[in-house]
Amino acid sequence: MDSHKMTPPKQNSQGRPRSSDVDKRIIDATLTLLSEIGAEKISIESIATKAKVGKSSIYRRWNNKDDLIIEALGYLKPEMNMPAHGELDQVLYELSQNFTKQMNNPLGKQMLSLLISTLSSDSQIAETYWENHSLPKTKEISKILLEYSGQDQLRDDTDIDLVSELLIGFIIYQLLLKPTTRDMESSLKAGIDMVLNGIKAN
Repeated sequence: MDSHKMTPPKQNSQGRPRSSDVDKRIIDATLTLLSEIGAEKISIESIATKAKVGKSSIYRRWNNKDDLIIEALGYLKPEMNMPAHGELDQVLYELSQNFTKQMNNPLGKQMLSLLISTLSSDSQIAETYWENHSLPKTKEISKILLEYSGQDQLRDDTDIDLVSELLIGFIIYQLLLKPTTRDMESSLKAGIDMVLNGIKAN
């Protein structure tokens, strides 16, 4: 797990810039340990040993282990790359393609699997990750759907956020649980059409 895109180093409270190399080593060590032993068994000491840094280097950057794990998991999520406006089915299909193009490879699937396994093993981390990462992405899709709802293209009783969650879950299912030999493009189109048929206004 050494291919994560690191954001530019932040300034700490004393104004001294953080070392991007140290940041990356700590994040990579955290993700590696998550994949090897899981969130419950990780300690700040084990992360420091893996990253070959002092524990003080970690505590200068993160308040505690959970904060570090949540930030590390943020590097695993794909960008949604919201498409331009058009017909709703085409917009949602383009969005799903953007997602799958990033993740439909061995490393991408490993990252998604690690994300899911970590969140399922720790409810507190899962809740914080949901608020900081998952929910904002869900709301981005909901915003698209709301625009079409405002154009009277969707049923008045449509639960916009639930539809967004169904779409994300459907895409992840295609990536992680179906054989790679299956035609993902056709499955994505069929799934999106089925969802839209259920929420379109008559």
